[in-house]
Amino acid sequence: MAKLFKNKGFVLSAVLSSMLLITGCGGDDNDSSNPSGEEQKQKETLSGTAATGAALADASIEVVNKNGQTATTTTDQNGKFTIQIDTGAPYMIKASKGETVLYSYAAGAGYVNVTQLTTQSILAANKAAEDRDFDSLADVYANWKQIAAETTIDEFNEILEEASKEAIANLKTVFEANGFNSTTGYPDLFEYEFDANSTGFDAILDSVVITGLNSACSGVGSTYTCNVNYSVNGTSYNWNYDISTDGINIIIDTGNNPNLPSGDYNLKVTTSVMGSSTSVTINNIPKPANKSEFCGSDEMNAQLPDGSVKINSCSFDGTVGNIDATVNANGLSLSYSVKYEYTAA
Repeated sequence: MAKLFKNKGFVLSAVLSSMLLITGCGGDDNDSSNPSGEEQKQKETLSGTAATGAALADASIEVVNKNGQTATTTTDQNGKFTIQIDTGAPYMIKASKGETVLYSYAAGAGYVNVTQLTTQSILAANKAAEDRDFDSLADVYANWKQIAAETTIDEFNEILEEASKEAIANLKTVFEANGFNSTTGYPDLFEYEFDANSTGFDAILDSVVITGLNSACSGVGSTYTCNVNYSVNGTSYNWNYDISTDGINIIIDTGNNPNLPSGDYNLKVTTSVMGSSTSVTINNIPKPANKSEFCGSDEMNAQLPDGSVKINSCSFDGTVGNIDATVNANGLSLSYSVKYEYTAA
């Protein structure tokens, strides 16, 4: 069985459900008016930046979709690229120049980074998959069609989010030195837009040198080992694959998404399920005017699958909202709570 990533649970689904409650942006991307099942959109466009701090100029960019179809292009002098590929998310991206080979992932069209940190995140995502068939990133890329056939986009997103948080936790002092912290939120390693100009996010990449990312790994969990070497600010660093990710909340910026409302507030959403919690920060969204607008029980419940989620209580004091709910999934009844904290952008 072609597996890279292993589904690690329920928490991300709760986060997504909680975001549906507040944004009202639920929906099904499948077009039921297309009985033949043929995809209406023939091409999707990915654009982004390939860099390790310094721009990966004149590098080869190759993208593979879930059907194994590929497309290629070349980066410009700033490491920027735009590429069209036959529709078929999820996509895996490879950037190569000389001995440097980097990888990334995209759940759909839009912006994507290709850096040593996206590559490290994909490598780290492999550690829990006891039944994986591929131990190197080159093998993963070559067999993407098989892997994508047996792993859902939600599963990819979930495990890569956790792997990204692991990378940030390992490099927390570097992120904080460059303006990112638990208050501001940490950047999405795959989607945070930046320029290779040695400031901000790019300064973090300048500080981190990772070699051996394309070697084969062995073991699982606490025994997971790879022949990879890490250097942070010129000093050798021992990567901790089991580091705590508590307090690492990822920024979600809605500014470039026309399907989401924009506003003057940042929202930190913390979801707790059975003693485990995860947080995301959503930038530039509107703040509800009052409890009625925040809770809007009928409207919120209309966005959720029938019988899956029951809202037990909802409160809002003007800046902080709390929702307690019960989720019925796979025959289990689970309680979860979601806290929404609005601050001026």
